[in-house]
Amino acid sequence: MSPELLDPDRFGFKDSRPTKESDCYALGMVIYEVLSGLTPFTSYKNAIVPRKVTEGERPGRPQGEEGAWFTDGLWRTLELCWSHRPETRPTMKAIQEHLEGLLIPPPSRTYYSAGKIYSYYDLRFTTSGSSRFLVSSKIPGSSFM
Repeated sequence: MSPELLDPDRFGFKDSRPTKESDCYALGMVIYEVLSGLTPFTSYKNAIVPRKVTEGERPGRPQGEEGAWFTDGLWRTLELCWSHRPETRPTMKAIQEHLEGLLIPPPSRTYYSAGKIYSYYDLRFTTSGSSRFLVSSKIPGSSFM
Protein backbone atom coordinates (compact mmCIF):
# COMPACT_ATOMS: atom_id res chain seq x y z
CA MET A 1 0.00 0.00 0.00
CA SER A 2 1.09 3.53 -0.69
CA PRO A 3 2.23 5.77 2.18
CA GLU A 4 -0.90 7.95 2.02
CA LEU A 5 -3.18 4.92 2.39
CA LEU A 6 -1.22 3.72 5.41
CA ASP A 7 -1.19 7.14 7.13
CA PRO A 8 -3.72 9.50 5.48
CA ASP A 9 -3.40 12.23 8.15
CA ARG A 10 0.31 12.60 7.45
CA PHE A 11 -0.52 13.45 3.81
CA GLY A 12 -3.50 15.71 4.48
CA PHE A 13 -6.20 13.17 3.60
CA LYS A 14 -9.35 12.53 5.64
CA ASP A 15 -9.38 8.78 5.01
CA SER A 16 -7.46 6.05 3.28
CA ARG A 17 -9.47 5.80 0.08
CA PRO A 18 -7.59 4.41 -2.97
CA THR A 19 -6.81 6.91 -5.74
CA LYS A 20 -5.19 6.80 -9.17
CA GLU A 21 -1.99 7.88 -7.45
CA SER A 22 -2.15 5.02 -4.93
CA ASP A 23 -2.86 2.66 -7.87
CA CYS A 24 0.34 3.97 -9.50
CA TYR A 25 2.32 3.14 -6.36
CA ALA A 26 0.76 -0.35 -6.24
CA LEU A 27 1.50 -0.93 -9.93
CA GLY A 28 5.17 -0.19 -9.30
CA MET A 29 5.21 -2.79 -6.53
CA VAL A 30 3.43 -5.36 -8.70
CA ILE A 31 5.93 -4.83 -11.53
CA TYR A 32 8.76 -5.22 -9.02
CA GLU A 33 7.32 -8.46 -7.65
CA VAL A 34 6.44 -9.99 -11.04
CA LEU A 35 9.79 -9.26 -12.68
CA SER A 36 12.01 -10.07 -9.70
CA GLY A 37 10.03 -12.93 -8.21
CA LEU A 38 10.61 -11.25 -4.84
CA THR A 39 8.03 -9.88 -2.44
CA PRO A 40 8.85 -6.26 -1.51
CA PHE A 41 10.21 -5.85 2.03
CA THR A 42 10.60 -9.58 2.70
CA SER A 43 13.53 -8.87 5.02
CA TYR A 44 11.17 -7.13 7.48
CA LYS A 45 8.49 -8.55 9.73
CA ASN A 46 5.03 -7.60 8.44
CA ALA A 47 4.29 -5.31 11.37
CA ILE A 48 7.19 -2.97 10.59
CA VAL A 49 6.58 -2.59 6.83
CA PRO A 50 3.90 0.16 7.10
CA ARG A 51 6.25 2.33 9.19
CA LYS A 52 9.11 1.79 6.72
CA VAL A 53 6.85 2.74 3.78
CA THR A 54 5.48 5.88 5.45
CA GLU A 55 9.06 6.91 6.29
CA GLY A 56 9.94 6.68 2.59
CA GLU A 57 11.74 3.36 2.34
CA ARG A 58 11.34 1.47 -0.93
CA PRO A 59 12.61 -1.91 -2.16
CA GLY A 60 16.22 -2.08 -3.26
CA ARG A 61 17.09 -2.80 -6.86
CA PRO A 62 17.45 -6.57 -7.28
CA GLN A 63 20.81 -7.90 -8.38
CA GLY A 64 21.82 -11.04 -10.22
CA GLU A 65 19.17 -13.22 -11.81
CA GLU A 66 16.33 -11.48 -9.91
CA GLY A 67 17.49 -8.13 -11.28
CA ALA A 68 17.95 -9.15 -14.91
CA TRP A 69 14.85 -7.28 -16.10
CA PHE A 70 15.57 -4.05 -14.19
CA THR A 71 17.20 -1.74 -16.70
CA ASP A 72 18.12 1.75 -15.56
CA GLY A 73 15.07 3.14 -17.36
CA LEU A 74 12.68 0.65 -15.79
CA TRP A 75 14.12 1.26 -12.33
CA ARG A 76 13.67 5.04 -12.74
CA THR A 77 10.04 4.40 -13.74
CA LEU A 78 9.45 2.33 -10.61
CA GLU A 79 11.04 5.01 -8.46
CA LEU A 80 8.63 7.56 -9.97
CA CYS A 81 5.70 5.23 -9.25
CA TRP A 82 6.90 4.99 -5.64
CA SER A 83 7.30 8.73 -5.16
CA HIS A 84 6.53 9.61 -1.54
CA ARG A 85 4.17 12.45 -2.49
CA PRO A 86 1.16 11.16 -4.45
CA GLU A 87 0.87 14.29 -6.60
CA THR A 88 4.34 13.69 -8.08
CA ARG A 89 3.58 10.18 -9.35
CA PRO A 90 3.09 9.71 -13.11
CA THR A 91 -0.27 9.00 -14.72
CA MET A 92 -1.08 5.48 -15.89
CA LYS A 93 -0.93 6.68 -19.50
CA ALA A 94 2.58 8.07 -18.93
CA ILE A 95 3.68 4.78 -17.35
CA GLN A 96 2.21 2.80 -20.24
CA GLU A 97 4.01 4.92 -22.84
CA HIS A 98 7.28 4.74 -20.95
CA LEU A 99 7.12 0.98 -20.42
CA GLU A 100 6.31 0.32 -24.06
CA GLY A 101 9.61 1.95 -24.97
CA LEU A 102 11.65 0.33 -22.21
CA LEU A 103 10.87 -3.32 -21.68
CA ILE A 104 13.53 -5.30 -23.44
CA PRO A 105 14.44 -8.49 -21.59
CA PRO A 106 17.97 -9.72 -21.14
CA PRO A 107 19.46 -10.88 -24.45
CA SER A 108 20.65 -14.15 -22.93
CA ARG A 109 17.12 -15.58 -22.99
CA THR A 110 16.46 -17.77 -26.02
CA TYR A 111 13.29 -19.67 -26.86
CA TYR A 112 12.70 -22.36 -29.50
CA SER A 113 9.36 -23.03 -31.15
CA ALA A 114 8.44 -24.72 -34.43
CA GLY A 115 12.07 -24.78 -35.50
CA LYS A 116 12.50 -21.02 -34.96
CA ILE A 117 14.68 -19.30 -32.39
CA TYR A 118 13.24 -16.39 -30.43
CA SER A 119 15.75 -14.45 -28.37
CA TYR A 120 13.49 -11.71 -27.08
CA TYR A 121 10.02 -10.92 -25.84
CA ASP A 122 7.93 -8.35 -27.63
CA LEU A 123 5.95 -7.10 -24.66
CA ARG A 124 2.84 -4.98 -25.09
CA PHE A 125 1.13 -3.12 -22.28
CA THR A 126 -2.45 -1.99 -22.58
CA THR A 127 -4.60 -0.33 -19.99
CA SER A 128 -8.23 -0.88 -19.26
CA GLY A 129 -9.64 1.20 -16.49
CA SER A 130 -7.24 3.13 -14.31
CA SER A 131 -4.67 0.53 -13.38
CA ARG A 132 -5.00 -2.86 -15.11
CA PHE A 133 -2.18 -3.95 -17.35
CA LEU A 134 -2.14 -6.89 -19.73
CA VAL A 135 1.25 -8.28 -20.65
CA SER A 136 1.49 -10.64 -23.59
CA SER A 137 4.37 -12.31 -25.34
CA LYS A 138 4.95 -12.88 -29.04
CA ILE A 139 6.43 -16.28 -28.21
CA PRO A 140 4.04 -18.79 -29.85
CA GLY A 141 1.71 -20.43 -27.33
CA SER A 142 2.66 -18.27 -24.36
CA SER A 143 1.06 -15.31 -22.69
CA PHE A 144 0.65 -14.20 -19.14
CA MET A 145 -1.25 -11.56 -17.19
